[in-house]
Amino acid sequence: MGATGQQKSVVGAGTHYQRWRVHGDPLVTNKRPNGAGFMANGYIGYQINGVKKFEHVMVAERALGRELPPGAVVHHVNEDRADNRPTNLVICPDRAYHNLIHARMDALAACGNADWRKCRVCQQYDALGNLRVYQTKAGSMAYWHHNCAKKRKNNARTA
Repeated sequence: MGATGQQKSVVGAGTHYQRWRVHGDPLVTNKRPNGAGFMANGYIGYQINGVKKFEHVMVAERALGRELPPGAVVHHVNEDRADNRPTNLVICPDRAYHNLIHARMDALAACGNADWRKCRVCQQYDALGNLRVYQTKAGSMAYWHHNCAKKRKNNARTA
């Protein structure tokens, strides 16, 4: 097998892993016992009185003792969307806090320091003191090294 064949297998493995993470084990059926409930993007859900609701939201609401406040997001600690044990769920007040949890988890896994962030230009993790912080049009935060920001600006001028 040539280099292109090996390259395809690596790409295929990444795609397979992403699908596994999102949709769960492909060898496990998506049907719930006795036809109760449904699966959507790896999440388990139910239709109650004509209203579809995900199981992780129902578990979080049961633990909280009331419905989730508007904008609240339920985070799966182990990132397994089908694992809805109360000890695996964290109720985030909003999407921004949920995104912060994921950014810290990604940084911890990549470089061992949850406080570091990834430069959007060179893709390297570094301390916030070494990065410029920008708010994107979508409202999320973007981080660039000072030198990477200069290179990006100069490349934009020449293009």
